[in-house]
Amino acid sequence: MSTSIAEHASMQSFFNCYLREVGKYQLSSREELCQEAKYQLLLDESSAVRFVRSELHHHGMEIVAPLQYWSQTGRHLFQAPFYYLTGEKHHVHRLDFATMITMITKELAIAGDKEARIDELVYRSLQSAQHIEQFVEARQADKEELYASSFTYIEAEQSLVFGHLLHPTPKSRQGISDGEQRLYAPELKGHHSMHYFRAHHSIVQEDSTLEVSASEAIKAELRRDDTITTAWKEKFLQTDDEYAIIPVHPLQAKHVLQDKAVQTLMEQGLLQDLGRLGRAYAPTSSLRTVYHRDARFMLKGSIPIKITNSVRLNKMKELERGVEVTRILESKIGKELYQHHPAFRIVKDPAYITIKIAGREESGFEMVLRENPFAEGNDQSVSLVAGLCQDAMELGSSRLAVIMKELAKSEGRSTSEVSEEWFKKYLAISLEPMMWLYMTYGIALEAHQQNSVVELENGYPSRFYYRDNQGYYYCESTFPSLQEAVPGINEKSYTMCKDEVADERLRYYLFMNHLVGLINAFGVAELVAEERLLEMVAFSLQKWMPHNRKPSTLLQSLLEQEVIPCKANLLTRLYDMDELVGPMESQSVYVDVINPIRLGVKVKV
Repeated sequence: MSTSIAEHASMQSFFNCYLREVGKYQLSSREELCQEAKYQLLLDESSAVRFVRSELHHHGMEIVAPLQYWSQTGRHLFQAPFYYLTGEKHHVHRLDFATMITMITKELAIAGDKEARIDELVYRSLQSAQHIEQFVEARQADKEELYASSFTYIEAEQSLVFGHLLHPTPKSRQGISDGEQRLYAPELKGHHSMHYFRAHHSIVQEDSTLEVSASEAIKAELRRDDTITTAWKEKFLQTDDEYAIIPVHPLQAKHVLQDKAVQTLMEQGLLQDLGRLGRAYAPTSSLRTVYHRDARFMLKGSIPIKITNSVRLNKMKELERGVEVTRILESKIGKELYQHHPAFRIVKDPAYITIKIAGREESGFEMVLRENPFAEGNDQSVSLVAGLCQDAMELGSSRLAVIMKELAKSEGRSTSEVSEEWFKKYLAISLEPMMWLYMTYGIALEAHQQNSVVELENGYPSRFYYRDNQGYYYCESTFPSLQEAVPGINEKSYTMCKDEVADERLRYYLFMNHLVGLINAFGVAELVAEERLLEMVAFSLQKWMPHNRKPSTLLQSLLEQEVIPCKANLLTRLYDMDELVGPMESQSVYVDVINPIRLGVKVKV
């Protein structure tokens, strides 16, 4: 059962990526296929009334996918099995995942104009499917917990069994063993203590907007940890010594301990390995950011693992950016933002610590202290948006669908009515403040579904949180106003970019990934017509037109263009691009896709 669930989910994600990014397909009815004898075998087997046909020209074959749900947002549901036709006699075969990804990947490589990594994409796709199978099998007993309307922050964080629903390798992880997955994977409800090092202040680099330094904050946190002995605390947590204590993810600790430069620092007595100790943290959806309900801070460290497209290593510019954004939020900009939008919050990354190694930008010890708004007592009904949208493992409902159906039943209304009200409240606490920040100060947030957290009250959105020390963009045109509010901004974070780049990223992450993906979750669950929610987004954007600021073309593109640039996760993966490396302008592939928000402009709300 877990194998078939994992394979179908993987095929659906991969094929949807291909359809969106390449656009070579036909939508055909059963009646249309009945007119051609070559399709008779699959029509005999499948009960679908519509099918998606895609010809792989260079291979002389055609993929035929029985359609379960066709979405205006570009993520469709298919019935199993998929089929393919080959040869002049049009032999019909059932299509398995390995054959699909191999043929599509080769087709893309032949048609492309860049060097493709066929082996890498095929291998990581298969690995991702295997991981999903492992997660599905392990979480069979947790179906109620995975999709229930009552949940905690960490239950939602650890619920992404399938991951990014429009990514070809959503659960690929390079550099972690099956045994390590059991300890460190959020999908397997992992938990682990951190690995600690003691570093002399002469090699420590840190910054903080807290009332104390990062090193002092870490020591204070360890003093509050009742799993650590008093003797250890008295030995290593003195306030007046010359040493800092640095937490490191255990997977990263193994990596840095093999580093010759680190070994030299240890031989010199400047760095000491204290080993693993203290409270067991739970990995959040990102794996490398860990949480404990009693801790003042979440910890975001580096890990030597390639997850989806990128090796998850903290960069110094990201550490500086987190502290810098905290200073922005403490300036007049943050005060204005929260005054206008009190239900919106940016989760701060107020401090960082690392050690310096000569000749390197990063040492591997880079650790971010992230505030923890979801400590015990504040962790109920708080979910990352991806957790609400995640497909159910079998024939059940997503968490979002469960919530909407319960609201409809308790209020004596239709799911369409409560869904529209829910979405209207959601736009007010998410889209509106982010548009205010962008139009007023030119700050774009990379608010995709995993970086976006919503708190529910009585089932409806009450507060929105954005979290990420990587995903900020300062528009070039508005940069002087940011400099005035926070002198020295961008000098270390390298966050400023051309307005067109900020437009592109905001358009993809906030709109195509986040809001359009959320609308898809309503649609596939048949809670409300997607067109209705698209209209609501379009109407919200139309209200911002009088406040439009040049040279941004974000509003015009979303409201007027039939096609818009969108990040192509399949092509980015095909060319093995690391999205955390290189200039902002060229970290991933963007292609033109049909603009679903334009569909919502036709009718006024």
